[in-house]
Amino acid sequence: MKKFLAGSLCAIIFLAIALAAYLGLGFMDVAADQRPSAREAGFMMASLQASVRRQAPQIQNPLANSDDTLIAGGKLYLNDCVGCHGEPGQPPSEFGATFYPPAPQFPSAGTQFSEAQIFWVAKNGIRLTGMYPQGASYSDSQLWSLAAFIRRARNLPPAVVKSIQPPPSK
Repeated sequence: MKKFLAGSLCAIIFLAIALAAYLGLGFMDVAADQRPSAREAGFMMASLQASVRRQAPQIQNPLANSDDTLIAGGKLYLNDCVGCHGEPGQPPSEFGATFYPPAPQFPSAGTQFSEAQIFWVAKNGIRLTGMYPQGASYSDSQLWSLAAFIRRARNLPPAVVKSIQPPPSK
């Protein structure tokens, strides 16, 4: 049993040294115009999701679950988010696809994050993704309304969709 544990420990140490050498010597391709490997993409997404789950508040949205909340969030979304995350009823954002990882297209793909997790991401941003923190630009109440909108962006009530549409230009 001691030999097995010693061998396992040596293997772990060897893998840690090999990984440090691989990264430290610059063998990892970091070019933004190259697709990351499936392993790299999977590792990044898993660590991002785990970090957001751990750091996001474990509370419910304090705003009323109403069309007014969704409309307020939808107006913020149309003002600040559509360029990267896509507009309801429109094709996905080509600009959002240029990021790594690509910006989630909420109106077409939705999100697996809860409202509290969306609130946390909007407030704090995600390092090295292009998602910058909005906490200095918007109040918590505004960010909660935005989170409510994003969470329901795939299945918005028709009245909400109509209310957030910009007026027709003349």
